[in-house]
Amino acid sequence: MKKKLFFQSAVTATLLSYLLIFVGGLVRVSGSGMGCPDWPKCFGRWIPPLSVDQIPSYIDPTMFNITLAWIEYGNRMLGVLVGISIIILNILAIYYFRKHFSLLFSSLLSLVIVIAEGFLGALVVSSVLNPFIVSLHMLLALILVSVLSYICIQSFKLFNAEYFANVEKNNIISRGLIFLWILIIIEILLGTGIRTNIELIAIDNPLLSKGEQLNALSSYKYLHSLLGFGLLFFSIYINYYLRDNSLLLAKQLGYFILAMVALQIFLGELMVFFDLPQLTRLFHTWGSSWLVGVIIILYNCMKNE
Repeated sequence: MKKKLFFQSAVTATLLSYLLIFVGGLVRVSGSGMGCPDWPKCFGRWIPPLSVDQIPSYIDPTMFNITLAWIEYGNRMLGVLVGISIIILNILAIYYFRKHFSLLFSSLLSLVIVIAEGFLGALVVSSVLNPFIVSLHMLLALILVSVLSYICIQSFKLFNAEYFANVEKNNIISRGLIFLWILIIIEILLGTGIRTNIELIAIDNPLLSKGEQLNALSSYKYLHSLLGFGLLFFSIYINYYLRDNSLLLAKQLGYFILAMVALQIFLGELMVFFDLPQLTRLFHTWGSSWLVGVIIILYNCMKNE
């Protein structure tokens, strides 16, 4: 019972964290990053104002947009929920798994990361969306879902040990997955950097077309595309070595990784050549973030402990 309870708690924290990444992306594409110009309050209030009349005199009323304010406020409240879910996860880990070092340590690590994420969230606002801090905020979010995904698969294995009893350890797959995880992290951060720079170019040169904005970027924009095809190659490589694996879950995860990588490349190229809705960019980033956690799960599925 306690093993399943801990697993369910880990899954809840993981899903909430992925939802937070989605809402954080929504904040980005909707331009709501400064929807609340102060932190932790929003326009000096714990609940965002519903009209300009409710804004304190020391805050410029021209900064108020009710839609943007509530999107950013929703992002913050979801962050609080993620924090609470991870606190509950840690209480269960300390109470039930004090002697299980990997689960206890990873749970505590997730708590440290989510606290750091809250601190960085405040810095993002106070720095007025500094690109470096925004990228660091995203990196920590990816590390958080990686840690939580590890907790999910490890706790699942506690009450389904027989399912993994005959897993064949394959060092080629394990090394390939490590390399794939590193590549996808770099790819997401590169994409974040490209989007940030395009936004800055658009602010300074509002009359430039999308193609001209892309041309104004340095040559590192091509690295993003090259890495995408590198990810596709390694996904095919891993699936080739998984073809005879006895663990059905491992094969399914391998297929998911390959399909998601192919979809992200397709979406990425469409966004380069066509003026697609901003939501496309949101799902492009969010889909890529799912790869980070799934790779961790597959890697730990292949470990015969």
